[in-house]
Amino acid sequence: MSNGTNTDRESTTPTPQRSLSVDNGKATEQPARRKIKVEITSDAICPFCILGLRYLQQAIATAQSSEASSPLAHLDFELEFKPFLLDPTLTREPIDKREKYEARFGKERFAQMEAMMQKRAKSCGLNLVYDGPVSSTHDYHRVLHAAWAKGGQDLQLPLAERLFSGYFEHQQDPGSRTWLAKEAVAAGVFSSVEEANEFFKSDTYDAEVKQGYLTARKMGINGVPFFVFEGKWAVSGAQPPEAFLDIFNELVKCGCGRTNGEGPPARNEVDSHATAQSTQNSKDVCTEDGDCGSQDAMVCG
Repeated sequence: MSNGTNTDRESTTPTPQRSLSVDNGKATEQPARRKIKVEITSDAICPFCILGLRYLQQAIATAQSSEASSPLAHLDFELEFKPFLLDPTLTREPIDKREKYEARFGKERFAQMEAMMQKRAKSCGLNLVYDGPVSSTHDYHRVLHAAWAKGGQDLQLPLAERLFSGYFEHQQDPGSRTWLAKEAVAAGVFSSVEEANEFFKSDTYDAEVKQGYLTARKMGINGVPFFVFEGKWAVSGAQPPEAFLDIFNELVKCGCGRTNGEGPPARNEVDSHATAQSTQNSKDVCTEDGDCGSQDAMVCG
C-alpha cells in the first residue's frame, strides 16, 4: 500500500459472495463480480491528472486480465470525475500558456521543466505541448457534470479523455465554450451544438460544481489528482500502476465493492486525516498555488 492511503477499516471482514462456473466439465467456485467506485478529483489543466488516469487504467487492465482464480479478475470499476479549480485567478478571457509559464519561472527553467515532463508523458502515449491558450475551467467542470448526470461513466469518461487530449496535445483552450460544445456533442452529451450552446448560456449545474469545489476543500484536498475508492480509501497524486494494484488487493481483502443492486458508497465516509496526509505525502500532484510537485519538476495551469 502506498503512502497516504487510508487503510482503516472495521475488524469484521464481509464474506465475499461467490458463483459457479464450468471449466472442462467441472463446476468451480468463482468470486462474484464486484464494482469498485472511484472518484477522481481533478482539473483539466493538471498534467498529473491525465497521467494518473492513465496509470489507473493500466492497473485496471492488469487486474481484469488476471487469471480467473484471482479475485482481481472479478472487479469492475466505475470512475467519476469530481471538480477542483486549480487556478481560481483564471477568467473566461484566455491567456497564452507559454508566456504565463515563462513569466513565472523564467525561459531557461521552464524549458528544462517542459522537456522533463514531455519525456514522462511520452511513456504514457501522450504528446504533451505547452503552447496554446488557457482560461477558467469552470465550464469544463460543468459539462463533465452534465455528462455524468446524463450517462454516468459511459458518457463522462470518454468526454474527459477527449478534453484532456485536446488541452495537452492539441493546444485547445479548456475554457472555450465553442470547443467544449463541439466535444460534448461528439461524445454524445448533447444532440447538437445548439443544445450545447444553450447549456453554456444557462446556469445549469453551476451551483453543483461550485459545491463540488467546497466539498473538496472540506475533505482536505488541496492538490490533484485525488482518488477516493469506495468512499473510504484515499490516495493522492499520479501513483504508478503498482500502487493502484496494491489498493485493489486491499479492497478485495476487506470485501469492498458492490454486487448487483447495491447503491454507491457515501463520499463523506473518507477519513479527513488520511485525506490531508495523502495530499502531503504525494509528489506527483498539482496544488492550488499552481506548482506541481515531482521528482521531475513540473508546472500546472
